Amino acid sequence: METVPIGAAIDSLTIFFVLTTMLSMGLELTLEEIRASLDQRRLLARALVANLVLVPLLAFGLVLAVPMRTEYAIGLVLIAIAPGAPFGPKLAELSRSDIAFASGLMAVLGIVSVVTIPFSVSVLMPAGVAVDPVAIAELVVVAQLVPLLLGLGVNARSTSLATRLYPPVQRLSTGSLILLIVLLVAVNGEELLGLVGTGTLFVSIVVVGSSLLLGYAFGGPARTTREVLATTTAARNAAIALLIATASFSNPSVLTMIVAFSLISLVMSVLLAGEWR
Repeated sequence: METVPIGAAIDSLTIFFVLTTMLSMGLELTLEEIRASLDQRRLLARALVANLVLVPLLAFGLVLAVPMRTEYAIGLVLIAIAPGAPFGPKLAELSRSDIAFASGLMAVLGIVSVVTIPFSVSVLMPAGVAVDPVAIAELVVVAQLVPLLLGLGVNARSTSLATRLYPPVQRLSTGSLILLIVLLVAVNGEELLGLVGTGTLFVSIVVVGSSLLLGYAFGGPARTTREVLATTTAARNAAIALLIATASFSNPSVLTMIVAFSLISLVMSVLLAGEWR
């Protein structure tokens, strides 16, 4: 019997992780939460500027300023241009902040980024890196927008059905994430350790720390929305970044950089949310 190559297993698992993650996000969200976020126009506008413009530009500027391997630069840009981590509301819950705003903002970012991610990829990639924005746009629509809207549609039509479906889908998402991390660490463990001393981890910490500060500064006068925007801005969407990386770039170092950045942003955001609690 033929064995499945580890690379193909990682690619398939990444797709499954993204689909289940976005579906679970939609099943948990309500249209009321999205409308509530849309009603806060000024706050939403600042949130979009911070997440879709400032963080990607910050990462791009650091890529230009700090010497690093092209593969690491690609990974850093990919994770920086992917907003709306699914665990944003969990961070809001941890910090006892505005969970409804966090949920609505997560959905808005997931929808808007269908347009902004392909555009950002086309203008912010390091020099000499060829990408296909149209192919990436199709990928983001199929893997992110479709399951998100499907989950939202199920929740809008039958809350009880969404409530029943959410736990198993969420478990599949979490399980696939854990397995994906194990595989990535097993395959790229030496390279993850090799990031130490290259400056890329320091750059990642600078991006995450600056994102926390930007989100907090743009979060308006209320403490609860400041905290939400801070952690939401710092916690990028590793799911879609990993999917784009596996589909568009063959070098595993791109994945390594995305995983390293995601772990740093998760640890820093959780620690800060816990402190705020």
